[in-house]
Amino acid sequence: MPNLLLAVLAGTLLGTAFPPSPLGWLAFIAYVPLLAMLDQRANHHRHRSVGLLYVVFFVYHGITNWWVLSWQEQTDPYLMASGAALWLGHPFFLSLPFYALSSIRKRLGREAMLWSAPFAVAGFEWLHGQTDASYPWLTTGYDLLSTPLVQIADWVGVYGLSFLVVVINALIARWFLTRRTDSSAWHSLAWGGSLLAVWLTVSLVHSSAFNEQTSQAVSVAIVQPNENPWDKWTDPRKQVETHIALVDADQRQGARPDLVVWSETAIPFTIREAPYQPEMQRLQTWVDTSGFTLLTGYADRVIYEPGQAPPSARRSAFDPELRYDHFNAAMTIEPRLGVTAVHRKSMLTPFAERLPFADQLTFAMSWIEWGVGISAWGKGRTRDPLPVRRAADTVARVGTIICIESIYPEVARDLVNNGADVLCVITNDAWYNGTWGPEQHFQIARMRAIEQRRDLIRCAMSGETGVISASGRSEVRVPAMTQTVAHGMVHPSRERTPYAVTGDLLPPAGLFATLLLLIGARFPAIVRKLRVRA
Repeated sequence: MPNLLLAVLAGTLLGTAFPPSPLGWLAFIAYVPLLAMLDQRANHHRHRSVGLLYVVFFVYHGITNWWVLSWQEQTDPYLMASGAALWLGHPFFLSLPFYALSSIRKRLGREAMLWSAPFAVAGFEWLHGQTDASYPWLTTGYDLLSTPLVQIADWVGVYGLSFLVVVINALIARWFLTRRTDSSAWHSLAWGGSLLAVWLTVSLVHSSAFNEQTSQAVSVAIVQPNENPWDKWTDPRKQVETHIALVDADQRQGARPDLVVWSETAIPFTIREAPYQPEMQRLQTWVDTSGFTLLTGYADRVIYEPGQAPPSARRSAFDPELRYDHFNAAMTIEPRLGVTAVHRKSMLTPFAERLPFADQLTFAMSWIEWGVGISAWGKGRTRDPLPVRRAADTVARVGTIICIESIYPEVARDLVNNGADVLCVITNDAWYNGTWGPEQHFQIARMRAIEQRRDLIRCAMSGETGVISASGRSEVRVPAMTQTVAHGMVHPSRERTPYAVTGDLLPPAGLFATLLLLIGARFPAIVRKLRVRA
């Protein structure tokens, strides 16, 4: 089969397996054409291999993430340009483990390439989430969300699922590549089938333990205002009034929730600062009268003490010594207690919300500002849950995740390890209305619920809004692009999963092993070149 066709086939299979597709089982053969292509290209010019790998992941990104360009009438040109840049640049990073595998194949042989493939893919996918410029959205493990096999994520995490998926691919690829020359090739298929059978059995038995909830339930009302994401920045106070009106109408129908949740930047101004004291007081009085805890996204500002500001902090135009940051934040407001806790977003969308490595590239901060007032946010430094009280008792500690933080497993894990017994994702996906971006984001939240075995509340400005159980099942879900208040129950849990305790051990070890193998494979060639030059 021509190598270009193999490249397109691999990219298409990878894209077709990714949520919201129900064809997640395709993940178990999606890498086979790619590994076959690397096997054929082992003795050919490496620049052609680079081009073929780029084709694979250009197609993959295009099928899954085309929506990042934000195909809306009011889309800011900067947002669309950054989406296009991501599409052009992302395939290079996604190709990295396969550049390494190509070199391993050429110097150490087919078996070394196939056995190292699971470690390389899991390791590089983990690496993809470790810096300010990271974007680990396209992680292979998410393909399994449409299958029962996802249920072991509370043991291995999403990167561990990626590892197992590529193990199956490598076994199938070994059979495909050696079936005519090696009588033992069929053993690979037998091993792959046995692994899948054991995996499926364990997943089905394991998931049944999370179908019944025994802890006391906390009632939740989740507001989906379905407002224009650009217009809300032109009249911030109207956004707050809309939310209050929706909750008031809901209460007139008899709703008495313990917790009301508003979405990301539902309060799109620094309401806690002195100029907005009347608005803050009115909101507090409303919460006091209503009797619930309000968890809401808002714009926060922190003024730093002298010598405490990070290098990227802004300088006041009126006082050069004054340093401050704005934050994409969430807070809980409780009856008669006021603001009891704040979470500031720590993982920010690269370029759209913050320049990657802004503390090192302070001179370039102004280059990425765009037209809706949400660029150049500060970076939160802590991950602590927000409390919910009923009378004088704390009934839940909500680990709050803001938008793209949900694609980083360590954010949910840190929140749980710091005491969160319920998770909550607040987001504004309305930039991507009419695409499957919001649905993908909802599916990724399901993975966080399974990894930590926590009920998860999801509040989006225009959808997808609902409640996800600790087993990853959608318990409550309301239609996207509708204005409504959703109701659900969540059950706090204090148990920590094996993944919460251990975190990601295999992926960084796999990355390290792959790099050692790559260096070992290339070492003789490097030595020969040095001798020639000498």
